[in-house]
Formats: sequence, structure tokens, C-alpha cells
Amino acid sequence: MVGMNVLRESKGRDKLLCRKCGAEFPEGQATRDGWHYRCPEDDCDAEGLGEGLRRA
Repeated sequence: MVGMNVLRESKGRDKLLCRKCGAEFPEGQATRDGWHYRCPEDDCDAEGLGEGLRRA
């Protein structure tokens, strides 16, 4: 079981990448409610998983 957690962490599922500005950041910085996502960079307006942001 311990090995499975290491594998999951190594894939970086909690990191997001902005398709518009290229910034990479933890998922928690991009959402306040867990449903709506937005790039946390001040000069970027990309929103939504799959549209403006993707998993890194």
C-alpha cells in the first residue's frame, strides 16, 4: 500500500498548468471551493479545468 501512495504522488496530480500563460502551481491555489478553477497569476484570466488549465 505504501508504494501506491508514492506512485500517486510522483505523477503530480495536485499540480495544474495554465494553457494560456504556462504557469504551474498547486491545485489549491487555483480554487476556493473545489469546483471552479482559475489561474492564480495576476495578469492571466484563464479559467476551467480542461479549457484554461490542465493537470501537470
